[in-house]
Amino acid sequence: MIIKNAFCPSKIVFMRQVTFIFILSILLLYAGCSTFRQLEQLSEKADTAYQEDRKKEALELYEQLIELHEEREEKVDGELFYRTGMLAYELGDTSKVIEYLELAKLKSEVDSASIVALAKSYREIDNLSLEINHLEKYVERYPEGDRIAEMKERYFETLVESKNWEQADELWPELEGDPYQDEELTEDYFVVNKALDNEEKANEVAKKILELNAYNEKALDWLARKYYYQAAEVYKREMDKYREHRSYQQYAHLKDIWDDIHDDFRTAKTFFERLYEMNPTSEYAGFLADIYERLGNEQQSRYYRQRAND
Repeated sequence: MIIKNAFCPSKIVFMRQVTFIFILSILLLYAGCSTFRQLEQLSEKADTAYQEDRKKEALELYEQLIELHEEREEKVDGELFYRTGMLAYELGDTSKVIEYLELAKLKSEVDSASIVALAKSYREIDNLSLEINHLEKYVERYPEGDRIAEMKERYFETLVESKNWEQADELWPELEGDPYQDEELTEDYFVVNKALDNEEKANEVAKKILELNAYNEKALDWLARKYYYQAAEVYKREMDKYREHRSYQQYAHLKDIWDDIHDDFRTAKTFFERLYEMNPTSEYAGFLADIYERLGNEQQSRYYRQRAND
């Protein structure tokens, strides 16, 4: 009678496979637990550094944490991207602000502070369109936000920079406080009205600028030319009528408006003299020579005519 071996080769192979799988499972479980503990410890270290205001160290630890998650092909929590991006913002690392906060946005981790951070970061790298995009988001989503005045003001400036004249014009009345007290803002609004051919409004805004700064070149140049051409047009029109008819009635009318014409020429003269003082160009000298001639001051007219021809 032949007794069969209880441990035939096939059974031995099977048992070895089972043993290998068991050991591998134990190793994988151990490795998983080890990595989990590593993540947990790293997260705790990062949080502690953050709470103790060791920002640079905290940023480095959070970045390591993100890398570890990505190595394991795990989804990174949006809050982790958000915190890392905001730390980068506090440390002035613009590229990392954009990198991590844009990733946080994909996870819907967005608040007013992150929008401000992104707007300012895009400004740092001169990306005007994306800066405008985030400024607009803040203004629309957080009308009662604690940074609303600053964000609206910058939004207005970027609309002017990008030549979105109509939007800038609509936003102006919504700016916080009295924007007419800010020379640069008011100058931007003056540019908007010039671009939109709102001549009367541009005149009004230019005068407000001169109340803030009597030597603002843009406002002076605009008003100097306005008063000069206004006076010159009326003078020419009325003189042509007088030469054509030479009636007593026409002469009397010319005398009636003469003071108004001279007042406009004098106003233009004041503005052109300030402009010439700042920037003595031949063009400004030519205007002054003509104005003094019309006002009957031949000596000053000759002086500026010579300056115009130099």
